[in-house]
Amino acid sequence: MRAFWDALAASVDRLTLAGWVQIISSIGAVAAAIAGASAARAGRAAARTAARQLPELQKQIEISAAQSKTADEQVTLAQEVLKAATAAVREAARARTDERAPLVVALFEAPQWPPLIDATRDRMPYGDEPRLLDQRSVGRAETASPARLFARDGARTQLMWFQTRGVLINEGTTTARVRLDDEAQFVGATAARRERLLRPGEVAPFEWGAGHTIAEWAVAREKPDPPNPLGACFLTITVFDSFEHGVFDHIHVVMSGRPIVPVDDTFDEVRLASREAEAEMEVTVFPTRRTYRSDGVRRDPLPWDGTYAAWWRANGRRTPSPMAPSH
Repeated sequence: MRAFWDALAASVDRLTLAGWVQIISSIGAVAAAIAGASAARAGRAAARTAARQLPELQKQIEISAAQSKTADEQVTLAQEVLKAATAAVREAARARTDERAPLVVALFEAPQWPPLIDATRDRMPYGDEPRLLDQRSVGRAETASPARLFARDGARTQLMWFQTRGVLINEGTTTARVRLDDEAQFVGATAARRERLLRPGEVAPFEWGAGHTIAEWAVAREKPDPPNPLGACFLTITVFDSFEHGVFDHIHVVMSGRPIVPVDDTFDEVRLASREAEAEMEVTVFPTRRTYRSDGVRRDPLPWDGTYAAWWRANGRRTPSPMAPSH
């Protein structure tokens, strides 16, 4: 044995620097291999542990997702309940408001035939100009006649207008304040032409005048499609009460027709229709639109907007279309 160790010592003594480097490198490689094997064993163990824990983790994730979904559903349900409760309270408040609100209805006669022509006007009045139903305006207007012809480049700029009468009836249980547009006015023993109080059961007669130039009436006959607003006149009647949480009602009215007819198919000459039935003049009263003060100011589309929308898109909204008066 002593001989072995003596031989080994002799071999060590004979090792060069390169030999020692090789031995150290080999030892490092062995150590690294051992460490790698240990890490691999640890990784396999961790993987086996994770594999055992994964189903439990997945289960926890599913439980958490279900709890989150349930919470979202509860929130949605609570919002729907709140919305329904709010709507119920609002409807109950509106029902109480309706019980004490005035209820005004409008009835109209057919437009007066024949119409009038005002050679001094080329449009409806505005600003401080005399209103259409002013005595001065009525006095200078002449009755239109089917015998008179209007050339395309002639006196078609003259205003041809119709007058109609109607009544407002308060069928409610409280007093209403009623306001008319500028070209309508109350008649009878009252100094207030545009606005007046209407007590329960009271009836208020009024009159309304409106029209277009002869050229515009002619276009309404010549180009009826899409529905042409040049053959229509518009009126809005506003009804409101004096309660803090009261209502605003809007009665929208359209007077429409095609009173101008061509002498021939070219429309180079036109005239007034010979018969009232040929003019197709009529008055349409739309269902009353109610707005509650508690809802604030609203600007809903007017009932005739859909009818004439296509024409207005193509030609511009040149025909005045009054909006519901602001509250």
